[in-house]
Amino acid sequence: MILENIDLNPYNREKLTEDILKEWQSLLDETAEILGVPAGLITRVDGNEIEILLSSTTEGNPYPADCTSKYPDSGWYCEHTLKSRGLNLIPNALQDSQWQNNSAAVDLHIISYLGIPIERPDGGLFGTVCFLDNKQNAHNDMHIRLVKQVKRMIELSLRIVLAKEEIDRRDRLLDDLSKIYPICSYCKKVREETGQWVSVEKYVQDISGAIPSHGVCPQCYEREINQLA
Repeated sequence: MILENIDLNPYNREKLTEDILKEWQSLLDETAEILGVPAGLITRVDGNEIEILLSSTTEGNPYPADCTSKYPDSGWYCEHTLKSRGLNLIPNALQDSQWQNNSAAVDLHIISYLGIPIERPDGGLFGTVCFLDNKQNAHNDMHIRLVKQVKRMIELSLRIVLAKEEIDRRDRLLDDLSKIYPICSYCKKVREETGQWVSVEKYVQDISGAIPSHGVCPQCYEREINQLA
């Protein structure tokens, strides 16, 4: 069965470089320690899968990094956070009819959850950042502000990745355009590195990604009008 309308996450592990992941890991570890909880997670949703991208190294954390589940219908607290696109606070899942039979609450005894979605620069969902506790925890305003700040820092990192990609693309464009390229004197096609002759429009589009919009310059317009006269 082919799944349609799957939102693929452009931020894969190749784009999330080691230095970025180290910064995020440090954020998780320090925030979990400040909040006094055993687990802090950054999840990433990609198509029909959700994964634990990073997991805090705090004592008592039952969640391993790289753990994955189907999405939707994972049963994870984070799925509800993603669907609501807002802050999700569960002080005690065992006292909440929506969550009291959740496997995290029953099997792992992780009963408190504080999470918020991470948005990509294009407005799509990257995943979540969340902090979980094995005891009832309603958190306070300072905790919530801290988690929101962590979210903003992660989203800033994603914007930096996007900006770097744009800079690299422009550098490649300038490098390619600075080269001498063979062009046919008759049909004006350009020979690519593969040896294939393509139109100037396709050549520029392959380099820059820009889609040509055809028109008529004043000189050609005047010439064509004179020929029709």
